[in-house]
Amino acid sequence: EQYFEWKKRYPDCLLFFRMGDFYEMFFEDAREASRILDIALTARDPGKKIPMAGVPFHSVESYLAKLVSSGKKVAICEQVSVPDGKNLVDRQVVRVVTPGTFLPGESQPEGRIASLAPQGNDISLALLNCASGVIRAGTVSREAAKAELAGFAPKEVIAPQGFEAEARDIMPFGSEYVFTPKRKEEFSPADGSRIICRELGVSSLSGFGIDDRDLSCGCAGVLYSYIQETQFRSPAGVMGISPLEELASMRIDPSSIDNLEIVGEDGASLVETLDRCRTFAGKRTLRDWILHPLLDPLEISRRQDRVSALIDASGSRNAIISSLSGCGDLDRAISRFAFGSGGPRDAMTVRENLRTLPLLKAALDKAGIGDLLDLDEGIGALFDLLEKSLKDELPRISSGGELIREGFDNQIDTLRKMKKGENEWLVNFVENLKAETGIKNLKTGYNKVFGYYIEVPRSSTSQVPGSFVRKQTLVSGERYVTEELKSFEERMISASEDLDRREEELFLDICSSIIDMSPHLRTVASAMAAIDVYATFAQTALVKRFCRPSVDHGDSIYIEGARHPVVESRMAGDVFTPNDIYLDSGENRIAIVTGPNMAGKSTYLRTAALLVIMAQAGCFIPARKARIGIIEKIFSRIGARDEIARGRSTFMVEMIETANILNNVTAKSLVVLDEVGRGTSTYDGMSIAWAVLEYLQQHGEKRPRVLFATHFHELTALSETLPGVTNLSMAVEERDNGIIFLYKVVPVPADRSYGIEVARLAGIPEVVLERSRQILERFENREDLSIGNWPREASKEETKQLPLFGGAVEEIIDELAELDTDRMTPFAALERLYDLREKAKGVSRNR
Repeated sequence: EQYFEWKKRYPDCLLFFRMGDFYEMFFEDAREASRILDIALTARDPGKKIPMAGVPFHSVESYLAKLVSSGKKVAICEQVSVPDGKNLVDRQVVRVVTPGTFLPGESQPEGRIASLAPQGNDISLALLNCASGVIRAGTVSREAAKAELAGFAPKEVIAPQGFEAEARDIMPFGSEYVFTPKRKEEFSPADGSRIICRELGVSSLSGFGIDDRDLSCGCAGVLYSYIQETQFRSPAGVMGISPLEELASMRIDPSSIDNLEIVGEDGASLVETLDRCRTFAGKRTLRDWILHPLLDPLEISRRQDRVSALIDASGSRNAIISSLSGCGDLDRAISRFAFGSGGPRDAMTVRENLRTLPLLKAALDKAGIGDLLDLDEGIGALFDLLEKSLKDELPRISSGGELIREGFDNQIDTLRKMKKGENEWLVNFVENLKAETGIKNLKTGYNKVFGYYIEVPRSSTSQVPGSFVRKQTLVSGERYVTEELKSFEERMISASEDLDRREEELFLDICSSIIDMSPHLRTVASAMAAIDVYATFAQTALVKRFCRPSVDHGDSIYIEGARHPVVESRMAGDVFTPNDIYLDSGENRIAIVTGPNMAGKSTYLRTAALLVIMAQAGCFIPARKARIGIIEKIFSRIGARDEIARGRSTFMVEMIETANILNNVTAKSLVVLDEVGRGTSTYDGMSIAWAVLEYLQQHGEKRPRVLFATHFHELTALSETLPGVTNLSMAVEERDNGIIFLYKVVPVPADRSYGIEVARLAGIPEVVLERSRQILERFENREDLSIGNWPREASKEETKQLPLFGGAVEEIIDELAELDTDRMTPFAALERLYDLREKAKGVSRNR
C-alpha cells in the first residue's frame, strides 16, 4: 500500500523503495531497472510473481548515474522511522534525481539544466550548471539561443506545455536530454524575479544586469522552483545569477561547434587537446572560455598577462600545478551540500581544497598575480573547524562512528572508549565463566539474530549452571545467554547508537557551517578554476611553442606560421607544416582556396577559425606571431554529414548551414566555407558557390572576412572582377611516379584538382584510373560527348565500358532528373527504382 501510494505521486519516476540495506523496485520499474543496470530480476512473492529488483543503498550513486544517463528520473523513498518489529516503517520520498539536477561523484558529468520559453521572435533562457551554482538568464535571438544551448549541452530542458516541438527544434540535433513540461503560468517574470530576489536577499535583479520584467526571470524562477521540488529543500547552492547577453562573447553557431570540432569526447577536439587542467572545475572553466571567447581586447590582454606571468615564473607555475593536482571538485561538493546530498567525502573535498589555499596564494604572489585569489577570514575559520573535527580518512556515508577526530568531542571520546573496551570485557567474562563452571572450552560469539551468546560443546553441557538460558541447539553443542551478557549487549548497542547519533549531530553542524560559507567558497572555487586554466595555458604554451597574439579592434587577421593545434598534437613523429593566414577588410577580405583533396585545404580553414577562438579566449596560439582583430561571430561550413533522422541529405544540410551564414553574417564575422555546392550537379553546385561568393563580397555593411575552399577552379577568375577577392592554393609537387602534397599555401590559384592521382593513392584499380584519364582528356578538350563519339576501349568482354551518354541512357537520366524525391513516398520511390533498373538491364543487354 505504501509503495502504490508513492508510485502514484511520482508516475514518471522509477521508485527506489528503501527496505533495510537495499532500495527495491517492483513491477515495470523493476523490469526497466534490471535492463538498464544489468541486475537480477526476481519475484517478491513466488505465488503472485511480482517482479522485483534491488540495489544496495551504500553504492546507490553509481546506479543512479547509469539511470539518469539513460534519461530516467528516480524518486528516492527512504525509511523515516526506526523499525521496531511491531509497526509499519514510515517512508517518504526525500529526493527526486533527474538528469539535469543529479550531482554524482567526480568521475561523472554534472547536472546541467535549461529553462526556455518563446518571447516574440526571441527565446528567453535560463541555464544552470548545478556544480557551479550560478544561473545565467536572458532573452536572445533564436540564433543566439541555439548557439548557447549547443555549447551548454543541457541534460534536461524545462519549457511551457505545448512548446515541446519548438523547443526540440531549437536544441542541437542529436543532443540527448529529458524534456520536462511546466504550465505556462509558472513562467511569470514577476514570480520568477520574486523567487530569485528572495534567495539572493535583494529587492531587484537590475543590479545583476537583468530586467525583472523580462521573461528570462520567469525561466530562472522555474529552474529554482524545480530544484526545490526535486531536492525537497531550498537550493542554497544557487548562489548567483548573471546576464546571458547577445553580444557578451563571440557567437559560435552550433554547426561550427561541430564542424570545427571544438568540443567532443573522442580526444580529437580543441578543448580536449588544450586540457591539462588538474581540477574538474578547471576543466569546466576551460570549456566555457573556449565556447565563449571574449570581445574586449583589454580583458583578453589581462588574461594573457596572467598566462605570461606563469610562463616566466616556473617555480610558481610548478607549485600551482602540484597544489591543484590533489584537489577534488570543490564546486560540486558545495552544491551537493546545498542540495542535501553532501556526505563525508564532500567535506573532505572542501577541507583539502582549503588546505591548498595558502600555498596557492604564496605562489601567485611570487608570480605577481596575487590579486587572483583573496582569502576571507571565514575561510580560514572553516578550515580550522574541518581540520579539528574530521578524521584524516573519511567513509563514504556518515555512519559507523568513524567521522569525528579524537579529542574534538568528549561524549564521542567516552562512547568510543566504551566500545574499545568491548573485547577486553568479553575476554574477562569468558575467563570468569571458565573458572566458575569448570568448562575449559567455553567461548563467546555474536550474530545478528541472537546477538552475543555463550557456546558450550555437547560434551560439557552437563556442567552448565542454571543461570545459563538456552537460545540455540547445534550439532556440536548448545548456545546460551546470561543476564550479565544481555546487559553488556544492551550497553554496547546503546553506545553504538549514541555514537552514531552524536556523530550525525556534529556532522550536520559541520554541513551547516559549509553551507553558510557557500558564497565565499564559490568565490574561492571560481578563482581556483581560473588559476588552473591559466596554469594550463602557460604550460601548453611552453611545451608546444605557442605565441602570445596581439588582439585589437582592427579588421585584420594576420597569423604567421599558423599550425592546427589538434592535428599537430596527434602527429606522432611528423612535423606540421605551418602556413600564413592573412585577411583584412580591404584587398584581402575573401580568399578562395583551391587544390586537390588531401592537400590540406580543410585543415587550413579550420586552423584560422580555431586560432581566432583561442586568441580571444586568452590562450596563446600555435604560430610564430599573430595580430587579430576582434571577431564577433564565427561561421563554418565544413565536412559532409547526413541527418537522415531529420530527412535531410548531405546537400540539404549544406544548404541549411549556408543559409544560416548568409542570413546572420556581420562585418565582424569570420566565415570559413569548404566545398559549397558539391552535393549536387557540377553546374548547379558551381552556380551556387559563385552566387554565395558574390553575396559575401557585395553584401553592404555586412561583408565578413572569408576563407572559401573549392574544387570549382572557374571561381578563381572572380579575383579579377570582385574587389577584395584573392586566390590561394595548396602546393603540390609532381613527379614521374605521382604527386606529393606539400601542405603549403601559396598565393596563386591551382590549375588542376589531381583527383585521379588522389584516387590512385586511395587504391583505386589501375584499369579504372586509366579509363578515368581517357574520359578526363575528352572533357578537357571539350570534345563531343554524345554516345556515338565514344570509342570502345577494348574488344574483350571484361573490359567493356559503359558510355557516359546515349539515347537509352539519356532517357533514364532524364527520368531521374524529373523525379520529385522530396514528395515521393518510400514505396513509390522503390517502385520507380525497380522500373529504372529494368530499363537499365535492357540497355546493358543491348550493348
